[in-house]
Amino acid sequence: MSLTDSPRDTSQAAQDAGEACVFVVGMHRSGTSAATELIARLGIHAPRPDDRHATSEWNQRGNWESRKLTWINQRLLRELGGTWSSPPSLEAGWETDHALEELRAEAAAAFSASFDSRPMVWKDPQLCIVLPFWRTIVEPPVAAVLVYREPLEVARSLEARDGLPLILGLALWERYVRAACSSLEGIPTLVADYRRALEDPATWRRELGAFFSEIGLTLGGTEQVGAQQVLDPQMRHQQVGETVSPGPGDDAGRTVRALRLLDGVHHPWHPPELDPEPPWVADVIAMRHELEVARRTHRTLEASRAYRAVSWLRRRLHRS
Repeated sequence: MSLTDSPRDTSQAAQDAGEACVFVVGMHRSGTSAATELIARLGIHAPRPDDRHATSEWNQRGNWESRKLTWINQRLLRELGGTWSSPPSLEAGWETDHALEELRAEAAAAFSASFDSRPMVWKDPQLCIVLPFWRTIVEPPVAAVLVYREPLEVARSLEARDGLPLILGLALWERYVRAACSSLEGIPTLVADYRRALEDPATWRRELGAFFSEIGLTLGGTEQVGAQQVLDPQMRHQQVGETVSPGPGDDAGRTVRALRLLDGVHHPWHPPELDPEPPWVADVIAMRHELEVARRTHRTLEASRAYRAVSWLRRRLHRS
């Protein structure tokens, strides 16, 4: 019996919940790292320390992600014809494709190697897109925390970190968040507004603890967790309040407003009814994909023996 099979009504469900895997799902630059750190400090096992990404100027407290599993997700997105910054739009049922069986076996082994024990918490923004694949691998029970952030703040943060145009950041926010809403169907889920969590971290920590208690997940942490230390408002750069610029950003505004109405616990989660993905989202992401393909082709050409020979000859002719 799993959390998704029977939410509350048996002692066995509560016992099973003690072994839960908690997915932290959300778009890049949306506060998922801080949420994962808080959950880990409440006593739920994060990926092994020797498997985590190093800290950086963009994640000074660490992003709490598994290097092995991030790499698997990157490979999976390439298999599906995309990357994290040009994610594909996928048809329902894609995760059962037999062409993914070899990678599925590798993913299962990597997942087992990345955690010491359950209950566990796993965060990777790419899960917004590829979670259906992992739901065929990770044994229940499972639960999720869906963290979202004002889309223009995310777009500006991606512009600052990766040099992505604002219009691409908004398109990625739409695709990631919509995919996450669909991927989580049936999973007990706590929906959290990153802005609100930063403004009142103590209250959000209590809500998080209440959610885990409701699904029967006993917290094993003995450390006195200072939520204010983990959810530091100074970490929220690129603040734009609650207003979104007109044009494409207004589509994202409608989506984020729909999510705000769903803040809190959903046991289980049912995706909100959203309008279809705006056509401009697909257009912008397709242009990004074409650019990435062109860049890879150019790098391959530069590495080729013929290209080096032509370059050498050109230099010789220029000197003569």
